[in-house]
Amino acid sequence: DFIKFACDELGIDECPQVDVVDRVPDADGMTFGRYDPDSKMIYLVAHGRHPKDVFRTLAHELVHHKQHTLQRLKPESGETGSPEENEANAQAGVVMRNYSEQNPE
Repeated sequence: DFIKFACDELGIDECPQVDVVDRVPDADGMTFGRYDPDSKMIYLVAHGRHPKDVFRTLAHELVHHKQHTLQRLKPESGETGSPEENEANAQAGVVMRNYSEQNPE
């Protein structure tokens, strides 16, 4: 339900595949999610995390997917403080707020 909701909120027509993993491939151990533009796949760590935190990470990565479809994702887009990373953080927060309002449970 959340993936469909988030894709609708973000205006994504075709949601990417999401792979729930123990560790994000090709990333340090501190990363909980990653969007791979080549495969259009989101890798998401869920084990040991609060569901709201997992959903927020997923929303963040969905924003990166949308940025990719709009040809706005660059190799440095994932860097802390980049415009694309800041946008993903901000939009993920909006998606979470809207989802929580519609799904208070």
